[in-house]
Amino acid sequence: MPDQGAGVTKTESHSGTAQGDTYLNYETALLECASGSQSAVGKIYAREKDQLRAVARRIVHDRSRAEDVVHEAFAQILRYAKNFDPARGCARGWIYTIVRNTALKMQENARRELALEGDTRNVICGREQSVPNPASCIPDSMTLRTMLDQLEPKRRASLLLAIIDGRTHEEIAEYLRVPVGTVKAWIRRELVAMRRQLE
Repeated sequence: MPDQGAGVTKTESHSGTAQGDTYLNYETALLECASGSQSAVGKIYAREKDQLRAVARRIVHDRSRAEDVVHEAFAQILRYAKNFDPARGCARGWIYTIVRNTALKMQENARRELALEGDTRNVICGREQSVPNPASCIPDSMTLRTMLDQLEPKRRASLLLAIIDGRTHEEIAEYLRVPVGTVKAWIRRELVAMRRQLE
């Protein structure tokens, strides 16, 4: 849930728009979203999409990913509209906070994936600089497969969900129904153990 207070003031929630078109009451639109109205989400999207894309792009620095942020944020807006509390802030500010938080989370996930990808490459191929030919990774890949097969099922699943599916620690924890700290420990421990065996 976004922290309501950040972003846009009460007066802004009922004033100027990107297209300068008809007045939109954001609080009413969110109430309609809370009752499952797709058209209310569509109205907010039509009104704010360009500004929201710009906000997302400033954070993720990529047009395509900014588009993904906005789509994910609108799915959250539809899902969490029932939790909006006008007493804690304006509706438009709440919407912008969701987009901002979604963009920050996507940026953090991208950083985490790059770090994990680097760890995985090192596990599979040893030191990357010393392996210029990808075909030379094949024996290590077979060893890696054997090591994965020997892991306890939930530990193996945590590694595969992180590395292959790109899931976050939180998503893996929810899927496997274990604490987030346990997932982090499993992934870290197994990667370190595999690296040692492959050296």
